[in-house]
Amino acid sequence: MRAVKGFDVYYLVITTEICLVPNVMVPMKFRVPELVKYMGLECHNMHLRSYYNKMAEVIRNEELLIHFFQDS
Repeated sequence: MRAVKGFDVYYLVITTEICLVPNVMVPMKFRVPELVKYMGLECHNMHLRSYYNKMAEVIRNEELLIHFFQDS
């Protein structure tokens, strides 16, 4: 950030303001499965189906699904 002209001060970043899903609660024993990245070459419906299958443990927790979807 120092390389950007005109910025002499680091601004405070409030993580709750930049979080995709604020206040998401990840269960203590939940382990994120290995997710395949979508490269735009595959069928997006198949990618979503694969994601839901891997996240079956938390399929009813929409906030958690949204939170971890960015990793795929």
